[in-house]
Amino acid sequence: MVNIYRPETLAQALDTLSTGKMTVFSGGTDLMVQHGVRAGMSPRFEDDVLFVDTIDELQYILTTDHEDENNQEQALYIGSGVVLADIERNPLVPSILRQSVAKIAAPALRNRATLAGNICNASPAADSLPALYALDAHVVLSSIHGQREMPLKDFILAPRVTALREDEMLTHIIIPHHDLPEVFYHKVGTRAANALSKLSVAGLARIKRFPKKAPVIEDWRVAFGAVGPTVVRSRELESLVIGRSVETLAKPKFIAQVVDCYREIIRPIDDQRSTATYRQQASLNLLTRWLEGLSRS
Repeated sequence: MVNIYRPETLAQALDTLSTGKMTVFSGGTDLMVQHGVRAGMSPRFEDDVLFVDTIDELQYILTTDHEDENNQEQALYIGSGVVLADIERNPLVPSILRQSVAKIAAPALRNRATLAGNICNASPAADSLPALYALDAHVVLSSIHGQREMPLKDFILAPRVTALREDEMLTHIIIPHHDLPEVFYHKVGTRAANALSKLSVAGLARIKRFPKKAPVIEDWRVAFGAVGPTVVRSRELESLVIGRSVETLAKPKFIAQVVDCYREIIRPIDDQRSTATYRQQASLNLLTRWLEGLSRS
């Protein structure tokens, strides 16, 4: 028999988690699909279920100081109980994340689903992940033994596989403050709304402008979803663009060079949503659009 737990505090939730293997249920929109049997029947969970969606301590979006081993800086904290609709509407949240969240399913689902759930589901096609990778997001995992923080790119290990231990739950997401005003986000689906993602691309950049010199790309990032086992982002390839003049991005030869490099690391698969060939070419087309658009900034 499956037991159901609905603690009122985070401490109670962590105590319960320490007693054995459980399914943590926050928004639950992905879990209901994974454990559903068929229409009209209750979902079938193998493990006890811990509901955390009503814990007030997990319901916040705020900016505060964040200290790591190197420095202290402002960062955005998003509690794991916050639903996507609140993230979409909150002006503290970076534009690129709000754009990606707004593309997830329908408003009714966004009133229930959480960003933490989208992360822990660890789907290569999760709509929020490319934006979070581009933003260098971290996750904080809590248990009765304490907390540990890690970059999101290290947390998601493979499709549906994370670094979460049995006695842990994701309690909040940290997004470092960035001055990256140039934003690019595009999701490719089968229709304009309520569509499952074939692929998605998130880009961020900052251009430094001088009184008597050509503007230069000071920071540039791009991340691709649904074109590999996990989100594809390469700091090494991003360095090909960083430091270049904006005029360079207008040169077809340079753009072709960058695109060829990404062609080597974007390796999607065929599945029921799309073909690998389409996904790769569409991703590279969007990369080209991102670079060409930046050259006109």
